[in-house]
Amino acid sequence: MQKLFHFDSPVEVYRADACVLTCFDARFELVVRKFLRRRGVALCDQIKIPGAAKALARPASEGDRDFVLRMLATSMALHGSARMILTGHNDCGAYIGRPPEEVIADIARAAEVIRAAQPSLAVERYFFDFDGVYQV
Repeated sequence: MQKLFHFDSPVEVYRADACVLTCFDARFELVVRKFLRRRGVALCDQIKIPGAAKALARPASEGDRDFVLRMLATSMALHGSARMILTGHNDCGAYIGRPPEEVIADIARAAEVIRAAQPSLAVERYFFDFDGVYQV
């Protein structure tokens, strides 16, 4: 094995400020990072999947919902996450031709799924648009 890049990563296990569910649409990557920082989230466990909250609210298969719930449980167990941040965004490829209100409704439904699975978890909901971030 050949070392290609030197970098000193911290060895200590971290405590996550939140577990964050986002879409993998790169157009929103910078605003998500900046917004999380403003919300006090320096370290997070980020779950990035197309459609984000849709996988919980209206999954293509139950396996999709189970996957997200397992990742959340893992974040809580390994990194002490006590906060879940659910997001969605405008012009999402998982919602082609659908209005933003449908994405927003799925974010609210996803929050209920999370609350049912993890009642002790604080859940926050946000919608990202091209002009800013909105609380749902």
